[in-house]
Amino acid sequence: MPSNRTALVLLVVGLLLLPGPTYALAADSLMDADERQSATSYQAERIDASNDTLLAQRYGPRLTFWLGQLEYEHVREEFRAPTRTRDALERAVANGSATTISDAVAADLRALDRNYTFLSRESDDTDYAFAVERSTETTTVWASPATDSEVAAAVRERLVVAYANMSDAEQRAFENIRNATAHPEQYDHQPPDEAHLPPKPIVERNGTHYAIRDMSSTDTVTFPPGFFAGLVASGLGVVCVLAAALVASYNVVRG
Repeated sequence: MPSNRTALVLLVVGLLLLPGPTYALAADSLMDADERQSATSYQAERIDASNDTLLAQRYGPRLTFWLGQLEYEHVREEFRAPTRTRDALERAVANGSATTISDAVAADLRALDRNYTFLSRESDDTDYAFAVERSTETTTVWASPATDSEVAAAVRERLVVAYANMSDAEQRAFENIRNATAHPEQYDHQPPDEAHLPPKPIVERNGTHYAIRDMSSTDTVTFPPGFFAGLVASGLGVVCVLAAALVASYNVVRG
């Protein structure tokens, strides 16, 4: 009958095999950036850039600062006076304007003005166009509801790049993405470096607008190579551990 040494070998082998999927995940985490990029797919979708609603709904959030973000600590750390700044913005949205004498709040407002075009809050679905005006002793922020037309105009101004204004590497990346989108059976485009992607999410070429979309964040679940083999190995590990327990138990009873 199997000896205790056999039981020990089975136990060791089983324990080594049990974390099979973990080995695959660990190996995946060690992949080079270029290897990881091969799992990212992009698509160039033709869009109607004259459709204000489309542009406002799809791209407006990129230009909008949501006031609720100031509840999160990692966001608050980027502001000098997050609570007072939010209060000023809330008053501007509610009343049309708000004035402050605080230098810290004024600095926060100017930073927002540089990086965003619109404001939004959780109590309604309206985007608010805002502007910051500084005088000798005070700073005023103005806010008013923005229409889809106004949001779309900002999108066209800030988020569209002309093909002719892109670098050679960016143009090649765009052409590869567009070809792969139009003829997926002939092309399998994986940009080698995100730095070569078009600098803005919409590319205009010869009057046609293309939305460059990262398709890697879809609902499709992907697993690293070897993951399923790891599951099989883990199952064998369970069998080995159980077998070791049975052999050891038998030897104890037999002894």
